[in-house]
Amino acid sequence: MENNLFDLSGKIALVTGGAGLLGSEHAIALASHGAKVYLADINEEKCQDKAAKIDFDEIYPIKLDVTSKENWQEVVSKIVEKEGSLDILVNNAGYTNSTKTSAFDKTFENFSLDDWNSIMNVNLTGTFLGCQTVGNQMIKQKKGSIINIASLYGVVSPNHKMYPGTGIVQPVAYTVSKHGVVALTKYVATWLAEKGVRVNSLTPGGIFDGHDGLFLERFKNLNPIGRMSDKSELRGGIVYLASDASSHMIGHNLVIDGGWTAW
Repeated sequence: MENNLFDLSGKIALVTGGAGLLGSEHAIALASHGAKVYLADINEEKCQDKAAKIDFDEIYPIKLDVTSKENWQEVVSKIVEKEGSLDILVNNAGYTNSTKTSAFDKTFENFSLDDWNSIMNVNLTGTFLGCQTVGNQMIKQKKGSIINIASLYGVVSPNHKMYPGTGIVQPVAYTVSKHGVVALTKYVATWLAEKGVRVNSLTPGGIFDGHDGLFLERFKNLNPIGRMSDKSELRGGIVYLASDASSHMIGHNLVIDGGWTAW
């Protein structure tokens, strides 16, 4: 009988941004295919609440500040000491419209350097540190899969005409940081490929999170599929990139956007 290409039984995974919209979805995807998942966030209490609501026993909340190399090293060491390996990393933590910096809503002309640095530190530097720290462990194992979560706006610019009057913005630092995640993915992927470590990125489109009114109507009209994505629709992509089903995929950015970038 052919082996199940999507089977993650016995795999140990770490998912960052566990207190946010998508972290728990990634954890569900991995756990439903057999992985044991550590769900990490700097907000440990909220991360614990998220984990408690997931109907899988093999999901464990853990505190992690993705901007701290020392904290990355501590968390990786703790997981490996307990589990013996770390097989999957999902670099998901990032500032979004749901977790804003103080000047997240400011226009380009008025965007502050402090907010630029804060967003870059989490969205891009945090991803770099995860790739570096977990990558080093995976090199020792001679295997592993790293999945960096990019964005629709890491592939194209926001459509600036979509946002006026909606109360929603996409600041310059978000777009630049997510473009950086795609570039980082390609660099690290080609560096680690011969060491047995696969690195890819996943680009979600617009994820529905209670949006309504003018923004939702504009988005529907601009997206070929005619709607925003349900957060659960990323699960297949996560499992694919984490599993042997994508064993020959290196440095790829898997776009799941309802056709937004196909126009």
